[in-house]
Amino acid sequence: MVRGFGALAALLLVVLGSGLALTQETSIKVLVNDNPISDYDIEQRQRFLSITTQEKPGPELKKKATDMLIDERLQILEGQKLGSTPDEDEVTKILENMAQKNNLDVAGLTTALGRAGVNIRTLKDRIRAQLVWQDVVRKKFRREIQIGDVDVDRALSDSDEAGGGGESQTTLQLRQVKFSMASNADQRTIAAKIAAAEALRARFSNCANVTELAKATAGATVKTLQDQQTSTLTQPARLLVMNAKVGQMTPPSISPSGVELYAVCGKVSTKGDTKVREATQRKLLNDEMMIRAERLLRDLRQDAFIEYR
Repeated sequence: MVRGFGALAALLLVVLGSGLALTQETSIKVLVNDNPISDYDIEQRQRFLSITTQEKPGPELKKKATDMLIDERLQILEGQKLGSTPDEDEVTKILENMAQKNNLDVAGLTTALGRAGVNIRTLKDRIRAQLVWQDVVRKKFRREIQIGDVDVDRALSDSDEAGGGGESQTTLQLRQVKFSMASNADQRTIAAKIAAAEALRARFSNCANVTELAKATAGATVKTLQDQQTSTLTQPARLLVMNAKVGQMTPPSISPSGVELYAVCGKVSTKGDTKVREATQRKLLNDEMMIRAERLLRDLRQDAFIEYR
C-alpha cells in the first residue's frame, strides 16, 4: 500500500511538470500506534514547511516535519475514537479560500505547489488533521470551560482594549408588580393604589413569594423581566431599582399606566462596549481551548507507541 502511494505521488509530480522525482523507493520511517509515516511523507512536509516558513531544508526542519506528522496521526486517531472525521466539503472550501488569496483557483494552487515539489495531498492532509482536532477539542472541553463576566472584566482591565474603562452597564433580573389605573385617575384612586402597593411591599420577604403576594392582592399583576437593562426603565423607577439591593423591593412609583413596584432578584454590573466584551470573551475561550488542546496532545504523545526506523 505504501509503494502504491509513492508511485501515485511520483506520477503526480511528473504530471505537474515539477521535474522532481523520488530517488528511492518509499519506506516507512515512523510508526505511530501502528500508523505509518513514510520518508516520502516527511520529505513532502519538509518541502511544504520550507515554502510556508522560508526555512532552509536541513535536520532541524526535517525533525519539525516529522514531529508535525506524528502529532497529526495522533489527532486523527483521537478523532476516530470520538467519531470525528474531516468534512471534505470544508477541506475544499478552505483550499478555495487559500487559492483565492493568491489569485488562483484550486487547480492553479495544485500546479504552483507541484512546481515546488509539493503534492497538494500534503496540504489537504494538514487541513484534515486541523479540522478533526478542532472538533475533538470542542467535544472534549467546550462544556467544561466557562468564561464569565468577572473573567471578561479582568481581561479588559489588564489590557488597553477600548471598552475596558467605559460606562458601566447593569443587567437586572426583576419582578414587576403593577396596580393598573386610568391615566386620568383622580387623587383618591391614586392614593388607594399606592396604599395597596405599600401594603404588599410590607409583606414582601424575597423574590420567591412575589407571585403569591400579587395573587392575594386585588388589582395586582406580576411580570418577570429577565436580563433587563436599566436604560429600558423610566424614571423614577430606574433610580429606585438602582438604589435597591438584590432581594429588596422598591417603594411604589407612578407610571402612566399605574402604580409599580420592582423586586430586584439579580443585578450584574459590567463595563465596556458589548461588541468588545463579546470579542474578549471569545478570545479568552479560544485561549483556554488552545491550552487544553496542547495539554491533550502532550498526553497523547506520552501514551502513544512511537517507533522510529
